[in-house]
Amino acid sequence: MHVLQWTSAISFLLAISYLFAEGYVLLFIITSLFNFFFPMLMPALDATASSLTKHEGLRYAKARSYGSIGFICSVLIVSMLSGEFGDDVFLFAMIAVLGVLTMMMWTTAPEIATEKPTAAAGEKASLHSVFRVPKFGTVLVLAILLQGAHAAYYNYGYLYLQQLDVPKFYIGFIINVSVILEIVLFTFADQLFKKWTPGNMFALAAAGSTIRWVLIYLFPNVEMFVVSQLFHSLSFALAHYAFMQFITKNVPTVSLANAQGLYATFAQSFATAILTFYATYLYGFSMRTAFLGMIICTIPALLIGLYIGRKQLSTAQKQ
Repeated sequence: MHVLQWTSAISFLLAISYLFAEGYVLLFIITSLFNFFFPMLMPALDATASSLTKHEGLRYAKARSYGSIGFICSVLIVSMLSGEFGDDVFLFAMIAVLGVLTMMMWTTAPEIATEKPTAAAGEKASLHSVFRVPKFGTVLVLAILLQGAHAAYYNYGYLYLQQLDVPKFYIGFIINVSVILEIVLFTFADQLFKKWTPGNMFALAAAGSTIRWVLIYLFPNVEMFVVSQLFHSLSFALAHYAFMQFITKNVPTVSLANAQGLYATFAQSFATAILTFYATYLYGFSMRTAFLGMIICTIPALLIGLYIGRKQLSTAQKQ
């Protein structure tokens, strides 16, 4: 909770400071600081959620679905307000949301979130200790491959729809199709994948991701792009759920924050950044080629997922 309290408060103050910033140097400093503190919030929240799932019976997938619902509502509300009042709305909306978040962080929290994790005998809260968890390194690689494979979509999805002459008003709705399916998966994931191993979930996510990018390449039209959005529930949501399930069940509480930090750093940030260069190179040939190029990540992820999924299933049957 201390991490969440102070990172939200500092992010809020830095967001306010944009109102008074003038000149490149000051904006650069504020932006650098903001992008140091603000990204900590998501892994810190997910690490807290993992701890609550482990000790308090929180249903992570269902809780995560509310975040996706919030995303859709925020996009629609801010889009409508910006259309009416201009782009300044984005900054004021960010300040308002961070203000509310900061206030909530200083209210009463679940007891497990206020306790400092203590290591059991032989446990140490270090990055090295996380990699001693069987299969953690492999699962992290799978997460890196599958989350990084969204680089072309995150960078060029909006531009691709513009290239297809889709009116800006409808682009937001098309993008949100993916989040709606994400909500559906998170809502029913605990029931649907109760008996699935993380490896098999990653394999299904990789298959869905591969189909998604191939469809966009083969059928360059709006209708097929909308269909491809349905696979976001697999390419992103299921891959995220599989990783969270794995660390919740296998990583000691004292190391959850480290595991979540590695995931946020390498799978959700670094991989996307590196693959953006690759996608941009392919974009030089055609925008849809940039999407197809993402299968360089998804096909290896499919093979690795099937392999460790079979191993995990075999181990579970023996137990």
